[in-house]
Amino acid sequence: MTTTTPTDLFERELQKLYHAELEILDLHADLAEAAASDEVEALFTDHEADTVEQIHRIERIFDELGEKPQASGSPVMEGILAEKDQIVSTNAPPELRDLDVLSTGMMNERFEITVLDRLLLVAADLDVTDEITTELAANRQEAKAALTEMKAIVERRRLE
Repeated sequence: MTTTTPTDLFERELQKLYHAELEILDLHADLAEAAASDEVEALFTDHEADTVEQIHRIERIFDELGEKPQASGSPVMEGILAEKDQIVSTNAPPELRDLDVLSTGMMNERFEITVLDRLLLVAADLDVTDEITTELAANRQEAKAALTEMKAIVERRRLE
């Protein structure tokens, strides 16, 4: 897809976000399985329902735009997935494994937030409907909350 207009940029980023969220379902399952502690495992397992709802919001945005949902990969997301693959295939000590799992989760949340920020910025210029902006903002808020929760676990363990 050639990006020559703000609409092109919005569509490209929305497709990128949709692809990321679809991948995140598997990513979180793999990270939960790789976690050493029940706390970290539960964090990623419990986030599945949020991810499913985020996917539904993106699908509603596509519908609002009169488009069929379409996913388009991103080199950044592919890098996060490669990082995850490396982590789940190692036998690090439990404390390091949880740190690796949480760090990968935080990379993912930061990527989501960045794409959502870009979408919200372009959405303001395109004067899209309030429904679209509300859906994007809700996804951003959930990604931010997940990032905050992961950072809190890392910080709490650092202080132990």
